[in-house]
Amino acid sequence: MISIKKQTSSETPSKANILPCRIKYTGPTSSSRQLWNPTTQPARQDDNASVESHTSYFRGRKLAGTKLVVPDGYQGCVLDAGAANPPLTGNQKREMLYQDDEEDGGDIEESAEWTTAASFGEIMVWGHEIAVDGTQDGAVRGVEEWMGMAKILNGY
Repeated sequence: MISIKKQTSSETPSKANILPCRIKYTGPTSSSRQLWNPTTQPARQDDNASVESHTSYFRGRKLAGTKLVVPDGYQGCVLDAGAANPPLTGNQKREMLYQDDEEDGGDIEESAEWTTAASFGEIMVWGHEIAVDGTQDGAVRGVEEWMGMAKILNGY
């Protein structure tokens, strides 16, 4: 079982971005306006466009963004597993299995406590040159499908 513990300190709202590239780093970073400066253009009436456009440049390449808003009743959180909950090694799992096997049949129930590192209210999904297509993009579809599944499981 995984329990999520909210930090006692006030967490600052963050901006979640999904970039169309692989960066071998996970964690916070200080970004300067020189390197990352997304702009938002409001929807124009003469183009019959009902959505605002988001543009940025990363390493000289133009990116177009699509904003996904976290629905009411949900909360976007960045979770930190921390050093307090290291994953079990194979030997530790086997040892637990042998101990539990003698007692009740061998189900291994791992428990972990994660803490919230940051929160967000929207996710910006970036695509090369053009905005991502929500019906084709795996990140957009995954978030929307997960929200639908959560509604079913929670009985909303």
